[in-house]
Amino acid sequence: MGLATAAVAVLPAGAASAGTRTAAVTSGLNYVAMGSSFAAGPGIPPAQTGTGATACARSGANYASVLSRDIGANLTDASCSGATTANVLTDSQAGQPPQIDAVTSATQLVTVTIGGNDVDYLTSLDTYSCLTGGGSNCGSVDQDAINQTFPALAGRIENVVTAVHAVAPQARVLLVNYFTILPASGACTGVPLSADQLTFEHSIASRLADATSTAATATGATLVDLASASTGHDACSASPWVEKYTVAAGRTSYHPNEAGMNAAAALVESTLATTGLTATGPVRSGIAGKCVDVAGSGTADGTHVQLYGCDSTAAQDWTLVPGAGGTLRALGGCLDVSDSGTADGTLVQLWQCNGTGAQRWQTGSNGALVNPQSGRCLDDPNSTTADGTQLRIWDCNSTAAQQWTPSS
Repeated sequence: MGLATAAVAVLPAGAASAGTRTAAVTSGLNYVAMGSSFAAGPGIPPAQTGTGATACARSGANYASVLSRDIGANLTDASCSGATTANVLTDSQAGQPPQIDAVTSATQLVTVTIGGNDVDYLTSLDTYSCLTGGGSNCGSVDQDAINQTFPALAGRIENVVTAVHAVAPQARVLLVNYFTILPASGACTGVPLSADQLTFEHSIASRLADATSTAATATGATLVDLASASTGHDACSASPWVEKYTVAAGRTSYHPNEAGMNAAAALVESTLATTGLTATGPVRSGIAGKCVDVAGSGTADGTHVQLYGCDSTAAQDWTLVPGAGGTLRALGGCLDVSDSGTADGTLVQLWQCNGTGAQRWQTGSNGALVNPQSGRCLDDPNSTTADGTQLRIWDCNSTAAQQWTPSS
């Protein structure tokens, strides 16, 4: 990586990189997100728009949305607050069809967070907190009914995975379990629970995680153990990933916050790498010894992406989806065509991942990396071998200047 070439592109006033073009693009995993409120993200701004999204309280910053922007996936978000396994499989909800209807034969990735509402997890937690906190019209918790439901829960989650594979046999299914909400012992201000109530809620959380794990093993789905990853980030912690019972206006009690959803997206993304759906490493040029490099290891929007001698640094550590295209990411940003341009010679840069066509790339013939929005290829100008040369898009021509070998 060349410190001397760490120049940052300056955009014209009012210009937006990669943001405004809406041309259809075809690269990226076809991704369906299903589940309950822990997938939907109620109370986290910005809210998704549209009748179904509003009725289901879906956030544009839930883990599926964050993940899809990061990897350039084509997201269909069917998640819905309050959903049970029945709402995934057979029952409509909030005017929407069963969530499984979102899966098609072209679906490649499905994430599912489900089961909590089958066993009244959040309902019982809210009820107990209301009762202990001195609220009114709190209702009651039927522990017997909850306990009687658990023996069937793993089978219900298994049925969800089976239904996905009946429609999309090739799809990778990730079962993402629920955030850890409560501390291991004791409560705190804003989490009004007695010792007995805390014990029962811990038992629900533990059995829910076990049921999800059992279903993953039985069906060959991949478990994303968010429950373990979020230990230490409970509602009473110094760095919570979930809200307390007492929340600010617009927030949802005992539900994930932005930090939690970002962490969940990162965990799902790291899991994808273990499944082979994503790959990370250098992108090597057809010109020997050269790699795609972020100038000066910069992270600012507009940092040049350049040709540079391969050196195994983070500036050359790119993540992509080899089989489906999508984004090329490094240092927290995405490879981006400046100003969403489509003309020969438009330079490329690092920019905040935003899911637009300017950040989509797919493999073409002869090792090309094609930007579908422009129909042009990532190009080393004039086949130069000079370190620090900023890369661009150009008419695809099958030369060594357009041959790129990502890690696999």
